[in-house]
Amino acid sequence: MYTTAGLPRYVKLLVVLLGLFSLSTSVFAAVVLSASPAKVSYASTPVNGSSAQSVTLSNRGSVAKISWVGLNGGGSNSFQISGIKTPLNLSSGKSTTFSVKFAPKSRGTFSAILTILWANGGRLYVPLSGSTTSSGGTTPPTSGTLTISPGSFSFGNVIVGTTASKTVTFTASTRAVTISNATTSNQEFTLSGATLPATIAAGKSISLGINFKPTSSGSTSTQFSVTGNAKNSPGVFTASGAGVATKQHTVGLSWSPSVSSIVGYNIYRGTATGGPYSKVNSSSIVATSYSDTTVKSGSTYFYVTTAVNSAGSESGKSNEVRAIIPTP
Repeated sequence: MYTTAGLPRYVKLLVVLLGLFSLSTSVFAAVVLSASPAKVSYASTPVNGSSAQSVTLSNRGSVAKISWVGLNGGGSNSFQISGIKTPLNLSSGKSTTFSVKFAPKSRGTFSAILTILWANGGRLYVPLSGSTTSSGGTTPPTSGTLTISPGSFSFGNVIVGTTASKTVTFTASTRAVTISNATTSNQEFTLSGATLPATIAAGKSISLGINFKPTSSGSTSTQFSVTGNAKNSPGVFTASGAGVATKQHTVGLSWSPSVSSIVGYNIYRGTATGGPYSKVNSSSIVATSYSDTTVKSGSTYFYVTTAVNSAGSESGKSNEVRAIIPTP
């Protein structure tokens, strides 16, 4: 009869945490900054009224250290910039969107130059032009004001390839507001839960989901531009988050060899101390070590081992050891 004399008296547990990640770098010789649209023209606008358009700056080169965004030209007083603050570092492959409003105070045709300056003398010019309607005068507002709450979102760390969601609320003031579109240049952030255009009745609200699904490791952010017939269109809100790489954890087990004549060992694993246990290996292990790569992040496991003789009989179970797997 096979006895338990071959039972390993001591089992050592080595937990090996292996973080698998990839690192890629891109090298650019210089800043390659572009604006979309490259030229902004406004439809005829009533005196003391306003019309707004979004401008997106995109960088395809090295980090753009933007020092100033402003207006030049004789008609500068008829245009207003909002939604961007300087200094601003715009990383390679990233974009930022802001609003430029045409708000004439008198009749006529007006023009200005939107100017963007960055380190080492870099500059970008976007021509602006607009005119007033022939009737002139003040046009009473036909729509209300849109309130966006909250105005910024922080998703924190999110595992690459998974989606985190929050809720943004749009509220109309004493007049109804129609939201025509909501755009962002960073496709890792999206809106869900409503079909646009959507009209919000006076004093009412609608809620949409804002989702962050990172495609790579690292911090990122965006600005949403919400356009429609609101007096303060476009409305803006920001979101930020960081993608973190998934990790494959491994539990490494090792034990003292049996002093009896055996052909191998079996490894058993459970999720509670004392069992029940399930065998991990498909065939007897000849070596005195084993790596379990099937563990899940955030779980706790309990291991025991047995010795197997040539007849296939097993010894009693060894002492139990515990492995705590981190998250992620």
